[in-house]
Amino acid sequence: MPQEIAPRRIAAQELPTNPFVDVGMILFLEDIAEKQGVDGLMTYMINQGRALGEAMPAEDYATWDEFVNAINEGRSILSALEGLQLFAGSVFVTPTNPFHEAYATYIRLMGELLPAHREVAELYNGRVMNAAVESMAIIHQAYRAALVKRVTVTGQPINYAELGVKGYDGSIKLVPEGWQEVLLEKASISATQLLTALRQNSNASLLYQVSAQASQSTSRAAAPRVLGALEEEEGFAVEAFAAPQPAAPPVEKEKEQKAA
Repeated sequence: MPQEIAPRRIAAQELPTNPFVDVGMILFLEDIAEKQGVDGLMTYMINQGRALGEAMPAEDYATWDEFVNAINEGRSILSALEGLQLFAGSVFVTPTNPFHEAYATYIRLMGELLPAHREVAELYNGRVMNAAVESMAIIHQAYRAALVKRVTVTGQPINYAELGVKGYDGSIKLVPEGWQEVLLEKASISATQLLTALRQNSNASLLYQVSAQASQSTSRAAAPRVLGALEEEEGFAVEAFAAPQPAAPPVEKEKEQKAA
């Protein structure tokens, strides 16, 4: 029996912002970094994102098309905070990052962000998932990973993977090259389409079901965003960093002694 159509949810982008909250939130994160280090800040941000996702109500959809339509119409929990929309294939995009206005407000009033924001993103990329271009991406990605577990289609779980993200400064970061080919094949889009998506939006994610991959790629649910010309574009920064490699082992003391 089809589920009752839920009312449209108000996306975070439609809510009024408060500069006191924006600046206070960033100052709070910087205070955690100062007192607990970037390790403590990363743990806090992951836990916050995860807790928020786990607190959202569960949803089940009868078909993949019903699921996609609910996202596009703003009725799914996946649309609630980020305004998620289908872009193409199995790729869903966040048009505007809700945290980017907070970054802009902080920089306008307080000056440059502290190094902790860059350092925590680097730590996350090396230890957890190499897909963060800025500190707030950690909260978003932990939130999405927990949120998709609250959604099923025909009783089956949804899988999620990051494809790329755009920072508040316009820089773009893709998942490492070793993963791109596999993820783009699952997404049913090209690398050029992915870059187009990230030029127009703040994030691109892959949502899919393993058992229903073929049917999703031919879904009748229409993407509201037209791709347009897909020629190679130039003039925008793209980063695709591999996870940091471990340093070469130091020379053993025993060898040093023998050489002496």
